[in-house]
Amino acid sequence: MVSEAIINPAMMIWARKYAGFIEEYEELLPEYIKKHYKLWENGEKYPTWNQLRQVSNKYNVPTAFFFLEIEPDFDDLPSLINFRKINPDNYKNESPELIKEIRKSEHRREIYLDLLFELDEPIPKFEVIEELKSRKKVVKYIREKLDVSLEEQKSWIRKNNSLDKEHYNFLNKWKELITEKMGILIFETDGVLLEEMRGLCIFHEEIPIILLNGKDTTNGRIFSLFHELTHLLLGESAICENNELSEEEIFCNAVAGEFLVPADDLSNNTHIISTDSIIELSHLYGVSTHVILRRLYDTHNISHNEYNSRVETLKELSTSKSKGSGGNYFNNVIKYNSESYCAVVLEAYENGIINSGEFSKFTNLKKKYIPDLQKRVYGSEQ
Repeated sequence: MVSEAIINPAMMIWARKYAGFIEEYEELLPEYIKKHYKLWENGEKYPTWNQLRQVSNKYNVPTAFFFLEIEPDFDDLPSLINFRKINPDNYKNESPELIKEIRKSEHRREIYLDLLFELDEPIPKFEVIEELKSRKKVVKYIREKLDVSLEEQKSWIRKNNSLDKEHYNFLNKWKELITEKMGILIFETDGVLLEEMRGLCIFHEEIPIILLNGKDTTNGRIFSLFHELTHLLLGESAICENNELSEEEIFCNAVAGEFLVPADDLSNNTHIISTDSIIELSHLYGVSTHVILRRLYDTHNISHNEYNSRVETLKELSTSKSKGSGGNYFNNVIKYNSESYCAVVLEAYENGIINSGEFSKFTNLKKKYIPDLQKRVYGSEQ
């Protein structure tokens, strides 16, 4: 006879809601849970131990939780303002995948902080700027804080790279600098739809978080990175999707656009405006052709009609997607976790603070990948 797990049915309800499988999202439950969960929640039936382990894995809670007598009274999701809604409210109860990714980001941040403490590394305070609505001052602050000149930014293009139009080198450089110079952890999602979220940020006084959608184009992630950075500099936790823009979103877009493609410099490089020149400018600054078009329009270099016409012409170039979960497994893990986070976990392992099992748990990389990570972090095998 198969042994049943005598759980508290109320905890089965709590765990499902905790994971975000409510309302229409209940339909996303796998069949092996969907056909039983109401019986388990009503107390008409108990799951087998194997079924409980499957539910525990899907709901992202330990099996021990299902045996608690009283439901936990906490909500560990940060309050995220969705500025793209006409009446901004706290961003609650979105897809289970997004909820999972947000919690994963917060968990990795806690690990990161703990390991920095164990390594006796300084934990910087994040500075919120006082000039809340001065676009030029925010742009100047970011440029000085990252200590990257515009000329250095332009040097990042890799002319012989077949993926040049995607600007991976720009994205990686910006992520590295923002973490190093400003103490922000930058992660990417795996499995969240672009229609739901392009980027979000979670404000903390120590080590805030930027979470980019791994399904977005490389250029899209570059722009979202600086959009979310602006929210953090204003002391905000926010989520950005594709609805109508509010005043705050317009401001963050303006900062990102001016930082990546400064108006004065763009004017100096704008002589003949053609499809080829727009593509060249996108490579020069490391942004999409759409961003270049928007900056040309905002700086009065092209008319509204010309802007609309060229948007259609360049549409195919600006809609190419990067593959969120394809390609090399090791590179994808680094992409989702961030190299900076993995580097701190590696350092903790090398110093004996954590063992190989903990290394694998914290990074989702088996021990055999340690030499690859050392080569990635240090430039050569250790």
